[in-house]
Amino acid sequence: MLIGIDASRACKTTRTGTEYYSQEIIKALARIDHKNFYILYSPIKPPKELSDLPGKFNWKIIPFPRFWSQIRLSWELQTQKPRPNVMFEPAHTVPFLHPVPMVVTIHDLGFKYYPELYTKFENYYHNFSANFSANHSNAIIAVSNYTKNDILKHYAVPAKKVITIYHGVDDKIFRLPNLKEQEAPLKFGIKRPYIFFIGRLEHKKNIVNLVKAYQLLREEKKIRHQLVLGGKHGFGYSQIKKVINELSPAISRDIIQTGYVSDTDYPIILKNADIFAFPSNFEGFGMPILEAMACGVAVVSSNKTSMPEIAQNASILINPKKPFDMAVAFSKIINKPALRSSLISKGIKRASLFTWDNTARKTLELLEKIGSQNNA
Repeated sequence: MLIGIDASRACKTTRTGTEYYSQEIIKALARIDHKNFYILYSPIKPPKELSDLPGKFNWKIIPFPRFWSQIRLSWELQTQKPRPNVMFEPAHTVPFLHPVPMVVTIHDLGFKYYPELYTKFENYYHNFSANFSANHSNAIIAVSNYTKNDILKHYAVPAKKVITIYHGVDDKIFRLPNLKEQEAPLKFGIKRPYIFFIGRLEHKKNIVNLVKAYQLLREEKKIRHQLVLGGKHGFGYSQIKKVINELSPAISRDIIQTGYVSDTDYPIILKNADIFAFPSNFEGFGMPILEAMACGVAVVSSNKTSMPEIAQNASILINPKKPFDMAVAFSKIINKPALRSSLISKGIKRASLFTWDNTARKTLELLEKIGSQNNA
């Protein structure tokens, strides 16, 4: 079978969740699939991580300035001979013209709940693209049952068309035993035990309530851990900055903002944290939860959207709207070593269930099914 993949997101140099997923699923398919052939389409050359794939994987670089997946890839699929038996879109963007069966991954519908995070055009684009992809694909991969139910809620597609396939965790990055010995935290000014958050510093991630919880931890519980916020500024950062600036200097100077955290530094900072805090208001999956668990770090996470599904009983689940509950959870983990050890043990076990090879196997099974049905 000839399988086509839109690898445009996988080739981007700056990676967020969708780019990370696209790259990891391609690498995992290359590891597990020894019988099918692949064409990887991209407007730019692949990064070094994808430049040495097996011979069954062939790149087709077709430059185009904008709307590459919708327009340029459409034209390529129309004119290419032979065409793929099935086409995989890892990033919810089905080409306008698609003469081959399509399997698309929809990661979340956050734009429907937080339209203020996007410009007017971006909102139109996201709504149109997701609706078009849902209705013009042969199968939809949802990254969680929460996202699956959200898709069924917003789009008139049959339930059997939407299949949940979870992400994986990269063993080579997050399960290295010597991460604790490395000293990346020092260069960011981290000098004491700390609570760590990773993600865009924006309203959706609920950073204001995390800062308020940290204030309670310092003032009420007299605990002197630092708070490390990793990630770029996003929508609503001005309010986050305002709340931090209103704190006493003794507390505010212990809130460290690292900015963008590189792929090299991230697992080291994560592994050395006492607690990983993830009080987000909305997630389609919540990958950092599993990454922290894989690193052997106790997790406090939100009880909203997909996060209880992913974390289950391997973290302390809190209402993200209640800073006091968050502070209590932090205090319990810090003051009760047995609880912390239990969470770490449960987290490692939970994270071990999520592998990219397993994600790839289930994805490949679906691709082969759709490709066979439509080419019989």
